[in-house]
Amino acid sequence: MELRPIVSALMRHKTGTLLVALQIAVTLAIIVNGLFIINKRIEKINRPYGINVDSIITVSVRGFGEDFDSGASLREDMDLLRNLPGVVAATSINQIPLSGSGSSTGLRSVPDETATSTSATIYNTDEYGLTTLETALIEGRDFYPEEVEYSVPGQAQRDIPPVVLVTKALADKLYPDGDALGRPLYWPSMEPSTIVGIIGHMMGSWPDWHAINNSVFQPRTRNNFRYLIKAEPGARDSLVPVIEEQLAELNRQRLVRSVTTHEDVVTRTYEADRAMANILIAIIVLLVGLTSLVIVGLASYFVSQRIKQIGTRRALGATQIDILRYFLVENWIITTVGAFAGCLLTVAVSYLLETNFDLPRLDYSYLLVCVIALWLISQFSALFPARRASAVPPAVATRTV
Repeated sequence: MELRPIVSALMRHKTGTLLVALQIAVTLAIIVNGLFIINKRIEKINRPYGINVDSIITVSVRGFGEDFDSGASLREDMDLLRNLPGVVAATSINQIPLSGSGSSTGLRSVPDETATSTSATIYNTDEYGLTTLETALIEGRDFYPEEVEYSVPGQAQRDIPPVVLVTKALADKLYPDGDALGRPLYWPSMEPSTIVGIIGHMMGSWPDWHAINNSVFQPRTRNNFRYLIKAEPGARDSLVPVIEEQLAELNRQRLVRSVTTHEDVVTRTYEADRAMANILIAIIVLLVGLTSLVIVGLASYFVSQRIKQIGTRRALGATQIDILRYFLVENWIITTVGAFAGCLLTVAVSYLLETNFDLPRLDYSYLLVCVIALWLISQFSALFPARRASAVPPAVATRTV
């Protein structure tokens, strides 16, 4: 089949042809970048946490009154929680992992303020911290009970702990040679702490942070107004109301602000990512549907305008396959023009997203897959009008003379 007659026919309908090609180009650009963003959001949500989110309960408390003894209150709460039926372990902590809220610092492997620091999340916890989080210690040891510093009213406390635990990601940043165990890390004050244990993997508090996998654990309970409780399998949900009631009755000088599952905390943290993914999915589905309808409409218009021409070709010996192929090739040309323009638009939009919104560079395999998918969807959409055209009988030519 010669393409020249098809191109000539399209040139007589420039406006409709160009509008459909533009629709295809815009659709392609949005779909490719949208799918890329959706996939990145899904990858972000499904990253391994390094902790057993499903079994943990989080508690937030706050004491009040001038004579409130935070250290004594914390020890009472821990004794209560660790002895509750269904509780495996409990610990106090200064911030909830993956909550989107917390504190961080910059650490160095040398006592030199001019050296580049490595960012890390700071966790304050006791010797039960890793057991409660169910986080794997791959090298060294956990904190000894005598190393944990508790708050005592009127007693001065050290600013820098003598020993710390760090995640493997942080250890590798500080000591790329892989020998961080037993070596010092230096705080912003240039005071050192010795690394006595290395945790395999654990995420920090901010899912969007570049240093999400860098964490340092201090053996202290200072300003720890949050608790983590690890429940036995199947006991988590039933423990939530029990813990809230027991803690409220234990100390009337302390307000129990919230008791919830860690799963709920993480779900809220990733709520915006899920919402964005769902919105983009809805937009992509609507765009694909709209583009398919536009292609059907244009192809149907071309068929209705060429009934006499189709009948004449049939009378001159053209088969139904010839007519069907004519309209499918015509639609393929329009789609190809739109896809080419869409590729250029996709690259431009991707560049803007990358430079202005710090998104990763587009994986161009998405573009190839989407172009192929768009061709298939376009041809499928044009198939119905094309089949109607191929069914036009040769007698139409004589009836319309």
